[in-house]
Amino acid sequence: MKDVIAEGAEIRIGKRGLTEGVKEEIRRHLKDHGTVKVKLLDKSLDRGEIPEIVARETESELVEVRGRTFILRRHDSH
Repeated sequence: MKDVIAEGAEIRIGKRGLTEGVKEEIRRHLKDHGTVKVKLLDKSLDRGEIPEIVARETESELVEVRGRTFILRRHDSH
């Protein structure tokens, strides 16, 4: 987990928001690596709600939120 925290974000969510393509990329990264670090680039996105929405829609667990960056972990059942 410390490796993920120290690294830059692997996936960025920009002004187009949480598209199906972004969700699929997050799912793929979770499947391959178990964790993913995501950064919100657009200041208009609600950084309070978006991490929870992403976790729910990608069937993952929200591990940590720091500012505009958050970490997701794949559920143990996957």
